[in-house]
Amino acid sequence: MTRTQKIILALALIGAFIGVLDTSIVYTGTVKIASQLHLNAGALSWVQVSYALTYAGFMLIGGKLGDLYGRKPLFILSLIIFGLGSLAVGASMNATMIIGFRALQGIGAAVLAPNCLALLTDTFEGQARQKVIGYYASVIGAGAAIGLVIGGFFATFASWRIGFYINGPIAFIMVIIALKVLAKPEKQTGNLDWLGTILSILAMTSISYGLDGSPWRVPTLIVSLVFWIAFIYSQGRVNHPTMPLEIFKDRERTASYLSSLLFSSAGIGFWFYTPQFMQRSLGYSPFVTALGMVPMAVLLFVIAVQARKLVQKWGNARVMVIGFIVVILSMAELSAIAHSANYWLLLIGTLGFAVGFALAFATLATSGLVRIRTEISGAASGVYNTARQFGGALGLAIFAAFTEKLTGISDVFGKSMLIGVGLTFVGLILVLIFIVPMERK
Repeated sequence: MTRTQKIILALALIGAFIGVLDTSIVYTGTVKIASQLHLNAGALSWVQVSYALTYAGFMLIGGKLGDLYGRKPLFILSLIIFGLGSLAVGASMNATMIIGFRALQGIGAAVLAPNCLALLTDTFEGQARQKVIGYYASVIGAGAAIGLVIGGFFATFASWRIGFYINGPIAFIMVIIALKVLAKPEKQTGNLDWLGTILSILAMTSISYGLDGSPWRVPTLIVSLVFWIAFIYSQGRVNHPTMPLEIFKDRERTASYLSSLLFSSAGIGFWFYTPQFMQRSLGYSPFVTALGMVPMAVLLFVIAVQARKLVQKWGNARVMVIGFIVVILSMAELSAIAHSANYWLLLIGTLGFAVGFALAFATLATSGLVRIRTEISGAASGVYNTARQFGGALGLAIFAAFTEKLTGISDVFGKSMLIGVGLTFVGLILVLIFIVPMERK
């Protein structure tokens, strides 16, 4: 590996790391953020929803822009947007500011993520490419775990704001290095589906707002339905669609996208409410909360790395089913112990969730790309990742809508875990009906 390749590898891995880091860094600091900025439960959920929505909405076009205008300018632009957004989030003084700047930060992350991976695939070949992509996957897993600890540490011993402030200097240094190291971009010809992108963002945002925040819930959801219909219709009419409808002709792929969305919706309830439960019900500080979740995060990482071996032994669909069932049982256990201030009972559920979560996500990604033409494999991957990100935003909106009248964190946590069981169960049914039979053929 040459010196330039090492630097590009470092840039791509750090870029991927900070993007994932700022997804999880919020979780252990939510109680402090809500207290200092006087956020109610709905506003607090939108601190994460706004980030997830723009992350999902701009991810498809982020990769396409890199294809058309070159990795270098898009990588640098995404770092600037992400860095400025992070600094602005850290300086936020009220709900409007932090929600708005989290959305800006999400746009930066959405453009950064696909271009980090593309830098690796453009720079490395053969076995070296497989090796660095493995590094990439490991860094993403580590970022989620480390984000919990860092967020809890700063929220306890300094300020939750520092977790966002540090992104500014890191992004600035990466921009300087990228300007010197990355090759001059080679532009390609092609068109961007701006109409489809705008309609998809409006559709995702309106359904989330309709479920959580809108004073006119039913009219907002009706408007959202119109946006969804318009978006799907547009994708069948344009020459270069953001989401080629051909992707959905295969039932296994379609089931994978829907199951991923439902699974992410359920999972976000665990990530968002478990730290709050540990702080408000068990009385832990944000840092102790983060440490209490470390065993779960480490186990999730280990299982994710070993998932491929299990798939080779048992098959993709069987491992997926096991993952879904383990998550259902774990969230049911967490719901049952919601009024018990016992960390060890909580630990059992979190460890089970880690195992199931890792197994299901590793296998859903594989099903999302089966029997796909090479020409649209990138679009299929983008649809899978968008479904996963949007699932998180939609899930938080669902949880907020169904727990808005509850005041005690134990009640909110218990009901959220139960809702998570329901969402995961529907996903499991889709897997059993559409994915398992296809693997048996």
